[in-house]
Amino acid sequence: MFNILNLFLLVVWWSATCISAHGIISLLRESSYDLDILDANQEGHYDGVQFHSKKKQCDPVSKHVFYWLYTRENATGQLLNRSEPHMTESTTYYAKNPIKLLVHGWMGRTSQKQGLCTMSVKSYLQVGEYNVICVDWKTYSSDMTYAAAKTKAKLIAKDIARVLDRITYNMTKGADMVHLIGHSMGAHIVGFVGKIMINQIPRITGLDPAKPLYENSGSADRLDKTDSLFVDVMHTNGDKNGIFSSMGHIDFYPNGGKSQPNCSSSDRSTGACSHSKAYYYYALSILTKEDFLAFNCSSWDNFTANNCYDSNTTYMGEFVDKEKVGNYYLIVNE
Repeated sequence: MFNILNLFLLVVWWSATCISAHGIISLLRESSYDLDILDANQEGHYDGVQFHSKKKQCDPVSKHVFYWLYTRENATGQLLNRSEPHMTESTTYYAKNPIKLLVHGWMGRTSQKQGLCTMSVKSYLQVGEYNVICVDWKTYSSDMTYAAAKTKAKLIAKDIARVLDRITYNMTKGADMVHLIGHSMGAHIVGFVGKIMINQIPRITGLDPAKPLYENSGSADRLDKTDSLFVDVMHTNGDKNGIFSSMGHIDFYPNGGKSQPNCSSSDRSTGACSHSKAYYYYALSILTKEDFLAFNCSSWDNFTANNCYDSNTTYMGEFVDKEKVGNYYLIVNE
């Protein structure tokens, strides 16, 4: 029988788990029970906690992560339906068009007017036929602390991997045209997707990958060049909100990679403007690749000293040459 102390401890445990009030009542009625915590990332829908064979089921990540498809035929966006076998049957998804899957960062959202999704969708649909899919995980990114959101990153990645498998018929249709793009913490999330889908993702782009709680992590716990057949990384707020060190097959350092022009004075302390410039530059690169010609160089100092203008070049952003590797520098004048 439960006493007051037992009840207090149970309520504390309840607050730290996903069990419902109905579950608490059920537990109070039982003298013993089994806690068989299911995979928190499994798919399914539950109304509170269902007790079958005295087992507790937690809300899956799939209930809090949403996928919005944008095409030229429906540029306003269509929510992919998890109840459909491949989630695209009732949409304008076209398997012969490239897949661009975008993942925002902490405090981001797909509906942000000047955000990763909105700007990239506009650019992609202006230049060609694409299946642009924006992953909306704002339930976690907006309602949790940064540290708490980070604990969900790998679970979100698992969900994305499962969704990609469904959309592409287990990576048999259109898999060679899959491109994952992530900003800030989203860059690490797409990296985790690549770790799950080993050697199946042709390209991953990391836009100023988040530094806090990731900088000192090993390659298994952050974006790394081994996550995809080709990984390109853009650094715009290195050593503040973003990681400054090289992480991909090719790394770009516009304006030195630490701070960007046309930001207010507050950017010196917050870095928020420079951090967001990564997806701003990327969206522009889809439209005007010539504005983002970069030069292979050993450092920003050597680049600004005009010591690298005879070296290899490629474009930063959408039209990078996948045969090029190393660190590349450029000046971006907006």
